[in-house]
Amino acid sequence: MIPRDDIILGILSSPPAALLLEIEEAKPMQRARPLFDFFSELGALQKKGDKYKRGRLEINLGEHSPISDAVSELFQHVAFPYLISGRRVGRLTPDLQRALYTYTSAYQALRIALTQDLLRYGGLTLVAGWFPCAFSSELMSIAGRDVVILEEREDIVALEMDRLSLIPLAPAPLGQELAAASFYAFEIAPLSNLDEVAEKYGKFNTAVVCGRGADLDKLGKVAEEVYYIATRDRPIALLNNALLNGLGLAAPSEELEKTLRKAQRQELGPFDVYILRGTGPT
Repeated sequence: MIPRDDIILGILSSPPAALLLEIEEAKPMQRARPLFDFFSELGALQKKGDKYKRGRLEINLGEHSPISDAVSELFQHVAFPYLISGRRVGRLTPDLQRALYTYTSAYQALRIALTQDLLRYGGLTLVAGWFPCAFSSELMSIAGRDVVILEEREDIVALEMDRLSLIPLAPAPLGQELAAASFYAFEIAPLSNLDEVAEKYGKFNTAVVCGRGADLDKLGKVAEEVYYIATRDRPIALLNNALLNGLGLAAPSEELEKTLRKAQRQELGPFDVYILRGTGPT
């Protein structure tokens, strides 16, 4: 459901990784440990006390795909600076925008499976955080949903806004099947600004959150049901968190786990889908 090998290849073929993996043994400074811990999770390094040695992961830098090339670009310019120094990216270059957009295609099978298998047809849906899973047009075309996408940076969703601009746009949520146009809207604001979004659009039938740090308790007050999607693949989760933090976007917090314990859980390939129902306004 996710091209894991392409993603790992992209990380390991990035220039920072190529340099790091030449080291036989190292005792890094404290601020560099998040980077070394990241590669330990991949299996590329092995942690022994306060030192790191070359791991047993078989590294085959074979033929690249568009996704692996995009991941290599993102790791070098977004994840690596954050892991090594906590630095965040300012305005995105066009190359980084394209790389981010390409990376979201790794989650297309997830988007289709969730939309086909778990969502009812029709209704108004809030996507709380577009990156990295990029729920958008599949909700409209497969599940007949009207969609509001809340994201924290406009340059993250710029290419998606351009793509959706080709779809006939209805002036307001339609709430009916087989409409000649779709309703979608983008809101650029912190994920915590849920009250303002709800005041503008009214009650949401569904909220979808994929690997982001949205407040599920607040979402439960503005949506009838909340779907939270998390990957069980630890290295992929670490990469996404490094990208989110490097971009200054809301990443999942430890407090999130407490809320998810109350949710119904379903497995969808390598993902867990947590469903909280019946908490929205009536």
